Amino acid sequence: MTLGFLSPTVCAEGTTTSPLRRALETADPTVVRDLSLEGVVEIRGDLDVVAPGAGEELVRLSSRRGFLFTDDDPADVAERVRASGALAYDATGALACIAIASEQVMRRLTDLDLERIPTAGPFARVTALFRRDDEGWFRVYVQQELGHYVAEAVLDVSRGLTPNRR
Repeated sequence: MTLGFLSPTVCAEGTTTSPLRRALETADPTVVRDLSLEGVVEIRGDLDVVAPGAGEELVRLSSRRGFLFTDDDPADVAERVRASGALAYDATGALACIAIASEQVMRRLTDLDLERIPTAGPFARVTALFRRDDEGWFRVYVQQELGHYVAEAVLDVSRGLTPNRR
């Protein structure tokens, strides 16, 4: 079973947009970035049957639930994971992702131990999934309908930490 409406890659060209687009349109890309359209596959079942490929990271939330982050087409990756025996679907359209450069901003919006990332937990009063990339950016994933609110919270905290910035 596939949930095509959650797969931006199967939509007609030009019909998808990020849930963070308006909130981040004037944001400084050295502070925050919108990564909402990068591939995410939610997996349920035996995660031991899932073999992440090149450019993929499997984040285990429990022994039977995780997220596979991919550079490939997430709809195709979900099919591959289902073929291995786990339940999987492309969750790219269900989540918004904001990348945050500042550890100080993160510490203002979550009380999680940032050394324990990847993990899930509270962020700006909502539940989020956290990763950290090779460049040190924090990637925060929330339900797409909460994305605009979270982006505004991040920008508000960022402005408060930058002197003489309006």
